[in-house]
Amino acid sequence: MLGGPATGKTTISTRLARSLHIPCFSKDGVKEPMFDDVGMPVAVETDESLSGRKMDNAAISILFYLIEKQLESDSPFVVDCNFRPQHSVTMRSIISRYALTPVQILCQAEGKELANRYRRRAETGERHQGHRDKILAQKFNLGELSYLYQNPLDIGGHVLELDSTNFKEENYQELLKTLHKKMN
Repeated sequence: MLGGPATGKTTISTRLARSLHIPCFSKDGVKEPMFDDVGMPVAVETDESLSGRKMDNAAISILFYLIEKQLESDSPFVVDCNFRPQHSVTMRSIISRYALTPVQILCQAEGKELANRYRRRAETGERHQGHRDKILAQKFNLGELSYLYQNPLDIGGHVLELDSTNFKEENYQELLKTLHKKMN
């Protein structure tokens, strides 16, 4: 499950994992215990040991480990992460050792909806405070949305595009049906 922030990755991946009776691993699920045990990020983009970028990198390294372990056990799973293009090399290396065809679901949403989701996250405090949602909501710029969009990883397999702007039950059921076809 790929996509920029607030595009529905966690909501949809968690539901998919429940529906398919498989585990779901998320970058945020790895980072939040790090926030609690190691400390909150001091800033987003610095070289300091507790920067948001370094914590992201550590969480992604842990996700790669979990992915490898799941593949070793020949068990399906869902991963929720906004992988960056450079992660394609590591993912291809891992996948090459197993007989599988990956399915990437690329989540996106319209700009105004993303702005609303950012604002809602900041107001409700629904996510761990280490994510710095209040700061991110203040920096959100509807005119500069390119950083919120993502391309699929260059790892082969199937790519499904999902617009979560007005995602409804029928959209979810169609996604589930499509996944069942791709998995068989």
